Amino acid sequence: MSIDHGWNGHIEIGSSVKQTSELPQITEWTLDMTMDALEHTNFGSTYDRQFQSGMRNAVASFSGYSEDSDNTQDYLLDNFTASTGPRATTGMHVILLTNNTTAVKAGYKGNAVLTGLTRGATPDGLQTFSGTFQFANGVTTYSSA
Repeated sequence: MSIDHGWNGHIEIGSSVKQTSELPQITEWTLDMTMDALEHTNFGSTYDRQFQSGMRNAVASFSGYSEDSDNTQDYLLDNFTASTGPRATTGMHVILLTNNTTAVKAGYKGNAVLTGLTRGATPDGLQTFSGTFQFANGVTTYSSA
């Protein structure tokens, strides 16, 4: 059994899979996938409750360092600061890559809305950048191979 290393992970965002830009300076990302458990226990059942699968949900979070000259980070920031309102209200295509080499890209993809963005500064002077994506219609596996 091999262990997957995370050092080659990336996030790409854009209007479609073919038109994505890398979100630079990201140091980590997580993908939380959940599914509701719906109880369907009825009268006369055994002493154990009965459940079935329900609705699925996927949320991704990321963190890294702020880069002043990056258009992709600025695009995400504009969703919260633009006087005309959010630019990506219908969502953007997000690809969370677990493998990003010249030969193959692999990971997860889906349409998502940016639901949170945090900027900060640390004592050493590095500015931080983090956020959260809420996926609509779930996520699927992705491979460019």
